[in-house]
Amino acid sequence: MSLAPLLLAKFPIIDFLPSNFRFVAILGWYMITLAFVFENFLSWFFNVNIVTDERIVDIDFVNLIYKEISDADIDKIQDVTVKVGGVAQTMFNYGDVYIQTASEKPRFEFLSIPKPEDVAKILQELRDEEKREELEGRVN
Repeated sequence: MSLAPLLLAKFPIIDFLPSNFRFVAILGWYMITLAFVFENFLSWFFNVNIVTDERIVDIDFVNLIYKEISDADIDKIQDVTVKVGGVAQTMFNYGDVYIQTASEKPRFEFLSIPKPEDVAKILQELRDEEKREELEGRVN
């Protein structure tokens, strides 16, 4: 997107416009590009997945005016699925973790996280610990 105005200079597509209008069009293009990059950065930075010993929290930042926050107790987790597909995900050890729950939000998605197998293993250990606590009567 940042090279598009340079490529347009090689082709006389906007030569019919006066030079001031071309400048404004190129400036507008760069502003749209900057807004796109900024929005994607915010989406990447503010999408947060938190796993504690009692619950999981999924914060999805959709855009500047909408975000979704969901949580579920560890004992509500029914199934954990790890998906690692493709050369890049295998090489750099990242992927997606899908968590099926019996709570109000039936599926949590932890997308493009590092070491997804470790996250699934930790969730399994936490589920086992919750079951042990329930059997021993230590449930709050």
